[in-house]
Amino acid sequence: MSKENLTMQHDTDQLEKYGYTQELKRVLTLGSLIYYGLAYLVPLTVFTSFGLVTTMTHGMLSLTYAVATVAMTFTALSYAEMVKAYPMSGSAYTYVHRSINPHIGFLSGWTILLDYMLLPMLNYLVAALFLVAAIPGIPGWVWILFFISFVTIVNYFGIQVTAWVNSALIWIQIIFLGALMIFVLRYITTAGSPLIDYTAFYNAIEFTKPGMGWTAILGGASILALSFLGFDAVSTVSEEAINPEKNVGKAIIITCVGAGLVFIVVTYFLQIAWPNAWSELQSADTGAYELINKVAGSVMGYIFTAAYCIGCLASAIASQASASRILFGMGRDKILPGKFFAHLDPKRKTPVYNIFLIAIISLTALFLSLGTAVSLINFGALLGFAMVNLSVIAHYFVRGKQRDAKHWFRYLIAPALGAAICFIIWFNLDINSKMLGFSWLTVGVVYLAVKTNFFRKLPPEMTIEE
Repeated sequence: MSKENLTMQHDTDQLEKYGYTQELKRVLTLGSLIYYGLAYLVPLTVFTSFGLVTTMTHGMLSLTYAVATVAMTFTALSYAEMVKAYPMSGSAYTYVHRSINPHIGFLSGWTILLDYMLLPMLNYLVAALFLVAAIPGIPGWVWILFFISFVTIVNYFGIQVTAWVNSALIWIQIIFLGALMIFVLRYITTAGSPLIDYTAFYNAIEFTKPGMGWTAILGGASILALSFLGFDAVSTVSEEAINPEKNVGKAIIITCVGAGLVFIVVTYFLQIAWPNAWSELQSADTGAYELINKVAGSVMGYIFTAAYCIGCLASAIASQASASRILFGMGRDKILPGKFFAHLDPKRKTPVYNIFLIAIISLTALFLSLGTAVSLINFGALLGFAMVNLSVIAHYFVRGKQRDAKHWFRYLIAPALGAAICFIIWFNLDINSKMLGFSWLTVGVVYLAVKTNFFRKLPPEMTIEE
């Protein structure tokens, strides 16, 4: 048997160990997984919240990204650890219910579903905002319906088609970002500004003003956490990855840390190019469009709109795929109705009912505001991230008793820091976000109570691993 076939057999055996059969197609290599994570994350997402957060932090966007990167890196390490233990679809839902408690696992999965189910909608909403600003003659709802149709068709044809499309869309964004940075650097040097200016990272005068300080930075980081959503999505396609125990973890860390470093550097130079953008922007929602027009000209502004919308399409494709796989995992465990959620297209091996369901949910982009959408997604993501960090402690340190000196940092300190940072950033979400998020969580609690006879029994087909 060839090495590739041996790897495939090992992957199948690992899945069967937990009572599952290999139903999805294993076609994703390490490179494909990285592209998948980047597609979900969107390299140009650095511009999504540019206006909002640079205004909130008085220009200290680069520092805020550094804080968010540290927080997300601890969480990325925890995802990498958990995928080694449970190389299967389901992500946070699977990790928490198998390592901590099935009831808590369901609620963790239910909470993070806010992230996965609403992110496609957010992409459609943001892309429509930029397109309407560039082409006022076409209403936003037309763009939203077009994007939903395109993304749903791509996902319907399977993960391999999704991977091919995402790879192409990622390279378009990378090329644009490189070209834009050339314009930015030329703008800075033409203006005679220095390329090294620590105030573009940390401005002591603004930092000490009333309402600023770490409260503003952490509040901004809670929004920028959205920029990192994507590294975690790699774990949702573990059953379609080749050698997931090794490749999925690598892809998660490369995607998270690599993206964070790019965000820090790009926003540092953007701040140097327009130091007072935080007080001069006409619209926080489309602040990036104003910035690019200022430093690179109107033609580059139109190219940015096209490239950004391509990035939104890539993210929507990946996030719709991820959400459908989490729902598939819940349906397979019969915590959600299996006949619907665990159904696979017999030819393409894709959870088509889930894909269409996400498309229907995405129609909320026609009604929700950008701020509400961002807040809802971050509520679910941050709580889900915190629970994944805690699942590392429960699985390795508590139940696995891996408490040697070399394991204390890896299985206790690092995930505890990751969980604490996620909870702190989550705490700094605005009150409306929490009210909406807890409303969603309450629905999950009620549903779970009904399914488990008010928590007196385990969810269907779930057992606590000994």
